[in-house]
Amino acid sequence: MFPDKYDSYLYIDQDKIHKDLKNALKDALRITLSHITQKSPEIRAEKATKICYYRECGYTDEQIIDKILTDDYVDFCNNIGAAIKKQESRFRNPRNSAKIACFTESVQSKYMWDRYADGYKGFALEYDLRRCIFKYNSLGMSVNLFPVIYTDLRPDVTLDEGNIHTNEYFKQIGDKNWLSFLSSIISVNQLYWYRVYLYKDRKEYEHEHEWRMIYYNLEDENDYVAIPDVGCLKAIYYGPDISQKDKQELHQIAVEKGLKEYDVDLDTGSRRYDLRVTAIK
Repeated sequence: MFPDKYDSYLYIDQDKIHKDLKNALKDALRITLSHITQKSPEIRAEKATKICYYRECGYTDEQIIDKILTDDYVDFCNNIGAAIKKQESRFRNPRNSAKIACFTESVQSKYMWDRYADGYKGFALEYDLRRCIFKYNSLGMSVNLFPVIYTDLRPDVTLDEGNIHTNEYFKQIGDKNWLSFLSSIISVNQLYWYRVYLYKDRKEYEHEHEWRMIYYNLEDENDYVAIPDVGCLKAIYYGPDISQKDKQELHQIAVEKGLKEYDVDLDTGSRRYDLRVTAIK
């Protein structure tokens, strides 16, 4: 639903993941061959039988590794591109467990009023989130707030995606020895699940000065989730062209919630292009 089509699309070098996965499989197979040589009791019988057969046929260990890769894992390695393409959409899926609220820093941004407030006919809400994040933690809600990072190039997340992909594959094949080895040399960066939403094109969007509140709602797959107000909401600002009907309804809510109210309008008494903010008594 984001207007920016590149939002949450990061750069992934599929060729590198393909190469790294093959290397991980080779390293794991070398450990398997070593365990068979040492007659380790943890080796699965079917794997040991196949490797011992190849050894009896006169294959070297490296030849055995290449043969097993070709026989058992070539399809998986060749399908990495399709698997990653399928996963790319998970960050933009409306049913994604990551829920995002977007904020800006200045209520006087004309661009933001025009684009996100129905052409100046809407309203803006002011939040003070400096202490509220800790209040959410006390409620058992892992709510986080980050500034958007504006860059000229999409961040390269090949390492993170490769580690996730490789880790998941070794889980699927159910080999505890290989998974244990893999866990000792790679790790999945937990911040990755937040960073993916925090990069935008500097040239096109830097003027938005965006911040994002991210909440991973793992129990509920609905499109939206309710984040309770814990005292963050402070004020409401009425756009220059808001209808009197909407303004009156919002005024009643503001009174009930004890919010400060402001009018936003053109500053016709100045040559500057600034918007004027006036407190409503």
